[in-house]
Amino acid sequence: MGMNDKLTHKGYILKALLLFIVIVHSAVSTACKCPPVTPISKELAKNYELIFTGKIDSVAACATNGVASAFFTIEELYKGNAKQQVEVHFDCASSCMMSFAKNEEWLIYANYQRFDVAMVKLCSQSRKQFKASEQDFYLAAAQRTFEQEKEFLKTELGIQPFIKTEKWNNDQQEYKPHNEQPSGMNKIYLLLVSFAVMILIYIITRKNKKKNG
Repeated sequence: MGMNDKLTHKGYILKALLLFIVIVHSAVSTACKCPPVTPISKELAKNYELIFTGKIDSVAACATNGVASAFFTIEELYKGNAKQQVEVHFDCASSCMMSFAKNEEWLIYANYQRFDVAMVKLCSQSRKQFKASEQDFYLAAAQRTFEQEKEFLKTELGIQPFIKTEKWNNDQQEYKPHNEQPSGMNKIYLLLVSFAVMILIYIITRKNKKKNG
């Protein structure tokens, strides 16, 4: 290999090394930055509106806004108003994205985006149940196994009843924007008032024209 070939080869290695450094630096700088996760307590539980353990029935594809939905069947509800089947939104596109799969069991700590949909975030206390305890990377921060955390929540918060479908529908109607139409008599009254206002405007306009004329 000649001197020029050696220099060219070194140049390629240097460029590849620089490219690798840029990629690693970019990945590190854009990584999701969460505050240190501390073990759940009764005080920390106040930060969440919905806490439950549940199994995932299905997961929707990531939408264009970077949000996807996981559909859970709740096994135990510790906090919040929810039916047994609940939809939970999660980030599926940014550096703080989460990953859910069918049949996984999770302990979810979430807050409501609107009355019927909650949002779970990567930086919350939410955790997945693993078959093998050595795979549970949540254990170091949580300082409890999955089952121990469930027992803690049952002791401190209790198990809440699921909201009944009838009450859920009534609550939805209450919180939805209302566009109520006036009754028949009210419609007639409004038409008469509108007609009287139009006549008054017409009379005032005629008087003004006469004065100016």
